Amino acid sequence: MLMNSRNLLLTIFACLALSVSAQSEYKSIRTYIKKGGNIATVRQQIQKLEKDEDFKDDPKLYFLAVQSERKANEADNTKLYLNQAYDTVNFFATISGMFKYAAQCDGIEQHRLSNGNYKLKYRSKLHDILKRYYPNLYSAGIFYIKKKDYKNSQQYFQQYLDAAQSPIFAADRLLTTDTKLPRAAFWCMTSAYYQKDYYAALRSGELASRDSANADLYLQYTALSQGALKDTALYISTLRKGMKEIPYDLFFFSTLTDYYNTTHQYDKALQLTDSVQRVNPQQPIFKFAKSVVLYNLKRYDDCITLSREVISADSTNADAYFYAGSCYYNQAAEIDDNVQPNINLKSYNAQKQQVRNLFAQAKPYLERYRRLRPNDQKRWAPLLYRIYLNLNEAAPFAEIEKILNEASDKATKSSK
Repeated sequence: MLMNSRNLLLTIFACLALSVSAQSEYKSIRTYIKKGGNIATVRQQIQKLEKDEDFKDDPKLYFLAVQSERKANEADNTKLYLNQAYDTVNFFATISGMFKYAAQCDGIEQHRLSNGNYKLKYRSKLHDILKRYYPNLYSAGIFYIKKKDYKNSQQYFQQYLDAAQSPIFAADRLLTTDTKLPRAAFWCMTSAYYQKDYYAALRSGELASRDSANADLYLQYTALSQGALKDTALYISTLRKGMKEIPYDLFFFSTLTDYYNTTHQYDKALQLTDSVQRVNPQQPIFKFAKSVVLYNLKRYDDCITLSREVISADSTNADAYFYAGSCYYNQAAEIDDNVQPNINLKSYNAQKQQVRNLFAQAKPYLERYRRLRPNDQKRWAPLLYRIYLNLNEAAPFAEIEKILNEASDKATKSSK
């Protein structure tokens, strides 16, 4: 019995000592809350106490931190009201600080509540403080998204989403009453995607999907994030979903076709292009996409026919000229590479003439491609070099040879 009484007294003395210590350590924070001053000094004190074993789990510390950030915000708000110069970044930072410390304060209280006999002291007070600042988190996110400062925009939109789901705002039922939440989730997803934080982008997806005005971009970011994370099954599924739900947005069709082409799944690419052509046979992009697949399948005559149709509908489609010219070029090169070198054979002369005819047919398409894409030398220069060589066109051949030599010299120098 004596031992129990002694332990009880020790516990009481320890609590009293901690209380006295807290009064001392919290004094400068309380003074700032009451009178104002230098918020930077107060933040340093709070950060120091956050690392102290005696204070880091004290909800009062974080409640005082919330009040400190509110005091700093009020100072900036006064400047705004008086049309005085103020720092917008600092203004929003104080709001972010309030919500950060409020979450820590409430989290510690929840933990204590779950572990035994404890009554929440600060949740109602936190709600009363934060409710007027909640919309400012969204405004801060918009401020940064306009600046393309995606790191900060993600932070504020995430805090906005987290606050809506926080027990502090449970009574407000923000998940059902706040109509801005889907848009905030979409911007949070956008911010995360542009930072290549693909997991975070997908975490915002369920709520972002409710933003009907950005349904196309939501699916694009979802697919691209899944692709970046090598989740091929979901990537393909999302692209197909986009084709079905948003047929006017050609991103999904183009991206899926490109995927099949780059992974050499040409049969699937052909099935895909055939399926969309049956729905809209005159859409130039569908024809062009199929021409690329036909090229990859080495169905050169079919590719040429379709490329001509694309060019007839859109004479500015540079790639259609490239693929048409490349088909003729490849047909010529295939014969030329396998012809038996014997000038006395009639078959040899006939084959060489066929080669020249095919190179001649390739020439105008590739020259046109060159004019449309003058900087794409790696594509057109080697092809035109061989064409001019076989057609004995000395002047253009010399020009291309010079271009290739200069490119080779430049590559050599850059590799040293």
